[in-house]
Amino acid sequence: MSIDGNRTYDEKELLLKIAEGDERSFGTLVKHHWPQVYGTALRLTKSPEQAKDLAQEMFLKLWNNRSKLPEVDNLGAYIYVAARHIVMDFMQKKVLHLDNMPHLADYFSENSVNHPQTSLELKELEQTVSAAVQALPERTRRVFVLHRFEGKSHKEIADLLNISEVSSKTYIVRALKDIRRYLSEHAGDNPVLLIFLLSKFFQ
Repeated sequence: MSIDGNRTYDEKELLLKIAEGDERSFGTLVKHHWPQVYGTALRLTKSPEQAKDLAQEMFLKLWNNRSKLPEVDNLGAYIYVAARHIVMDFMQKKVLHLDNMPHLADYFSENSVNHPQTSLELKELEQTVSAAVQALPERTRRVFVLHRFEGKSHKEIADLLNISEVSSKTYIVRALKDIRRYLSEHAGDNPVLLIFLLSKFFQ
């Protein structure tokens, strides 16, 4: 059962009515799920107007594909995935800039708890990152691990490995280039998650 204000409705019955073209039932669905969809879009785009447009686009697609709704077992999860695809497609093509990364980080961290698919995707990407690091040449990998994972300064690395600070910085640049290339070839088809992961580990 789902709540719409003071009304209670049967989710399956609602979806059947929408599939038959009942606009009033669809209005009930939109009213109930709009805050979630709009809120997610707003947090990621930081634009009320754009968030409104994306939310409208998501519900329009839902209406256009209403014949499939009776097959849905979990409406909340279904709408979450639909909204996620709409917003991420926009983020990928239009506004995927570094200043969006904190919002992406918050979004993925919070939703990975409630949505196992997001958590699984992040875990798989983290494993790919680990493989990318392991694929680096030995000296490059050593410098990268010391700097990015162990927090060593370039001066400390230079002293430890008997190299110059300039060489240490050069190894990091080379490592990041190789890692990004490896991830672009092996990280699947979710560039937003990929770039989020890069920002999380390699800022």
